[in-house]
Amino acid sequence: MRSRYRPGYRMPRAAGLLCLLLGALPWHDTLATPSWIEHASKPGPDIAAVGQSRFDQLFLQPDKRYRIPYPFGKLVENLESRLDNGANPAVRRVFVPIGRSLQRDTPAPDYFRFPREVIALEGEPVTTGREAGLVMEYRLFIAHQPATGTLEIISYNDAAGRFEFQVVENYTEHGSPQARPANRVMCMSCHHNAAPIFPATPWSETSFNVEIASRLVAALPGRYRSLIEVLTLDAGVIDVLSERANYLAATQIVWRRGCSSTACRAAMLGAALQYRLSGESSFDQDSPEYRNDYQVELARNWGRHWPGGLALAGSRLSDRNPFSDAGHSRRHDPLLPRAAQATWQQVDPILARGIIYRLAGFFTLADIRRIDQWLIATSKRSPPSVYRYTASCQARRQDANVYRLACGENSGPERLQAKLEVEVSGQEVDSLRVLSLKIPLDSNLLQPDIIELRAFPGRLEAVPGVDRGRLSQRLVNGDRIDSISLHWNDSLLSGASRLGVEIASEYGIIDGALRQMLADQETGAGSSLTTGVFRRKSVMQELMRALGMPPLEWRPTGSTVPGQRAVTATGLNGGLALLQPYCGHCHSDASLNPPGFLAGPAAAENILQCAPRILARLRAWQPESGFPRSPMPPPASIEYSGTSSAGWPSSDHYFTLLASLEQLVKDAQGNQRLEQRSRMDYDQLPPCLASVDASE
Repeated sequence: MRSRYRPGYRMPRAAGLLCLLLGALPWHDTLATPSWIEHASKPGPDIAAVGQSRFDQLFLQPDKRYRIPYPFGKLVENLESRLDNGANPAVRRVFVPIGRSLQRDTPAPDYFRFPREVIALEGEPVTTGREAGLVMEYRLFIAHQPATGTLEIISYNDAAGRFEFQVVENYTEHGSPQARPANRVMCMSCHHNAAPIFPATPWSETSFNVEIASRLVAALPGRYRSLIEVLTLDAGVIDVLSERANYLAATQIVWRRGCSSTACRAAMLGAALQYRLSGESSFDQDSPEYRNDYQVELARNWGRHWPGGLALAGSRLSDRNPFSDAGHSRRHDPLLPRAAQATWQQVDPILARGIIYRLAGFFTLADIRRIDQWLIATSKRSPPSVYRYTASCQARRQDANVYRLACGENSGPERLQAKLEVEVSGQEVDSLRVLSLKIPLDSNLLQPDIIELRAFPGRLEAVPGVDRGRLSQRLVNGDRIDSISLHWNDSLLSGASRLGVEIASEYGIIDGALRQMLADQETGAGSSLTTGVFRRKSVMQELMRALGMPPLEWRPTGSTVPGQRAVTATGLNGGLALLQPYCGHCHSDASLNPPGFLAGPAAAENILQCAPRILARLRAWQPESGFPRSPMPPPASIEYSGTSSAGWPSSDHYFTLLASLEQLVKDAQGNQRLEQRSRMDYDQLPPCLASVDASE
């Protein structure tokens, strides 16, 4: 078997199959634990050293100022204008008035007058001329809290291959909005997947809940007049978009480590292009590139890098109804560890295909249309080889002027099968419709649009093509259906006829471009297949150059790397100094949510005020505590500090910190006061900082 992307490379079919089977067998250590694709213990810097978030690409100006439309409805309109989602809205919106975010209590008690709104994007970018456009679908998620004039943003960075967490403050009518990177360690305490999270169906904490929608209408009569304006299916769409966003990291880790050679990456790219060119039907899974360059290498690297499997952190939180699930429950706490959304122990055909499907989502429909049209134009200049399939047909009258033709036999995948509908006037053919077309050994069931029909004595020729802006009709191997013909002897309708389908071998043009891209990687003329991140811009630029296509206009990409957040020394001594390495990730900023009790020189005074609450959350690590909330520091923060969360409750540092806080309260308030507060419900304890609501 010969790889089209490796000249001179040969592998016997039996050997290739053997390698594939061996790579897929669970030969690894079954006792090994799965490796996480993303994990809160390794959040990375607050913002990546390369590239820009999608939000910054849209709204950060060359003078480094943000120009964000206000009010929030104008921002939604701006985003809507940039996308085409057919008859559906491109911006999906849902309200979460009583949620689980850090902003959850800021509008209290007016939760429904100032509801938190969450939006996600769906659809293709609107472009004109030679603009390449930006992929925004499931790459940008924004939450707006009107009570504080705050936007919380999760936005994809193509160059870094990850989502960025950002916060926009002072987003008010007369304010000057300021964006900053969010504390990534703190964000990933809940966003274990380093991506969006959303409640699972039936989305009871959102405006999909009729009771929440009713209260919004009652609280905002000037804004909403009926439930119809609030109740939508957008919660379900955002749930799906969040899940799709979650798989971007899985695609990137396979590109980076599972598919480490350029030949493997070229095979991935080729399969993804076939999938999109075929109208997202399928791709050629029997090609030597896919089987040998991709599947075999992925299986080999899988056993090397992930002997216990690979785990994808979940994007879904357990459903929570803020009315029936009032109070706090560990089951609903996003700070606590959650089961993996998917765990792949080994490479199997479903996993291998799934990665290709996800990779294909990095391209826009405009990208694929341009390639499709270029292949057709190139074929006209230099016609490729054509191969043909045939089948016999039998006609059956439907009514006075319409006949149905059944072609082929249902006895095996090697036979051409089709159902046609012919409309006639006397002996003249007025129209031909292809109801279904099954090409031998092709998994796709086609329904080509006929854009041109030519009749000759004893012959009918139909040309399928691009109608209503759609892609041309292609097989899963990327080749295009060039023509469909019917031949007969006496009459098309009185006897047997013969169907012929001609296929233009156009995908060979892309094969040649992929070989050129591989050669460019060797000489240094290209880098899209050698970088550790799949980047649509660099891949498309090099692919189009190899195809001979005119270049596109790409939005300039800068870098928005901020200075590191300064952490002021607290001056804490003894066991209390342990608060800094274990709690400082989230509580060293001068904020109220979460309370910044370690911020600046007043840390000692703040800790004294916060000690009862800190103690309650610290004691929650003890199995017998029965505490209804997550313990503090949360498991993710403990792991980030370099300590196993499983071993933390029995560690010396844990008991030292616990004893130091207990002694602090005893010295300040006495032993009796410590015991009294130990028996109090958590919500009855004084707030951690004076201006923080007691429910924090």
